[in-house]
Amino acid sequence: MSFELKSYIDNFISGKTTANEFVDNYMCKWKHERDSKLLGNDEDNLSELLSSTFCIADMYNPDEDRDEYEFNDVQLRNEVYKLVLVYEAK
Repeated sequence: MSFELKSYIDNFISGKTTANEFVDNYMCKWKHERDSKLLGNDEDNLSELLSSTFCIADMYNPDEDRDEYEFNDVQLRNEVYKLVLVYEAK
């Protein structure tokens, strides 16, 4: 189960991890779990949270010249938080 990834998400939301650190580390951890076939063992709700977080992390751009669809630090944290709220509501 990918509760380590969920815990990492929680740490990011609580401010224990910067956006840059979160994106780099989360994406590496997610890819490792995917390649190890661990993600397939998760319940659907958790799997949706983890995959959606990966997609949102991929849209992070710390630079000022970001495109409209890309997120800055604050937007990234807010979007991930929204995903967690949906996860917890199910």
